[in-house]
Amino acid sequence: MKSAVLIIGWQEVVLHRRNRWVISFSVLFAGLTLLVAYFGMITSGYAGFQDFTRTSASIINLGGFLIPLFALLLGVFSFLTHREYLEILVTQPVSRTRVLLGKYLGLLFTVVGASALGFGLPGVIIALTIGTEGIFSYLAVILYSCLLAVVFTGLSVLISLLARRRQVALGIALGVWVFFELLYGVLMLATTLYLSPNILKTTLLVGLLGNPIDISRVLSLLQVGGPHLFGPAGATLMKLTGSTTLASLYGLAGLMVWVVCPLAAAIFVFRRQDL
Repeated sequence: MKSAVLIIGWQEVVLHRRNRWVISFSVLFAGLTLLVAYFGMITSGYAGFQDFTRTSASIINLGGFLIPLFALLLGVFSFLTHREYLEILVTQPVSRTRVLLGKYLGLLFTVVGASALGFGLPGVIIALTIGTEGIFSYLAVILYSCLLAVVFTGLSVLISLLARRRQVALGIALGVWVFFELLYGVLMLATTLYLSPNILKTTLLVGLLGNPIDISRVLSLLQVGGPHLFGPAGATLMKLTGSTTLASLYGLAGLMVWVVCPLAAAIFVFRRQDL
């Protein structure tokens, strides 16, 4: 089982490693990270590379904005552009679960690899220019951004299997990204305006777990040390848990649910789907 999953996964990586969209995303992401690191304090009258701590705080929103979109679009195009290849795979003496896991792992390695490259090249330049102070905060942001990539890669696979047509799947993927990136916060804010203080705390905590982008952002800020940037949900989480460790464990548990559930649902759908 293990070898079949890895073989299919490696074939998926080979298929994407020269994909112009993957290369373009890596270059764009690295370039934007460098710009943020260099011009992050321009409003304070300073232009130049910041240390890792300040850079980490500046790139959290950048990763939360670009990585989910990239994972969703690449997943949809991968599953629905190469549909014939998928149909050939399911005719082989390999279970559908292994086929899907192999495709998922290959797609995941591609997304995470491109994201890590986008973070890594600027990180090397910052280390050579400024030094390594605060590098663990930077690595923590990379880790949580990669977990965000895992979540949205799983969602892209599920969307592709449910939609089955590229145009429909692409529209749903963009809608999911807009919802989590833009609309979710507005809906939460509108909801909290009509709630009592006691119910509000519970709503904020549940609401935080309902958006993987918010979870990743709060976890990153916990590592960077930016309580003034948490927002209502993050501030409530810190107040109720009382420590960074408990707050991080709570956020990680929520993020793990988002990692497992879309993939489990995709496996369920794929095993029963008529290709």
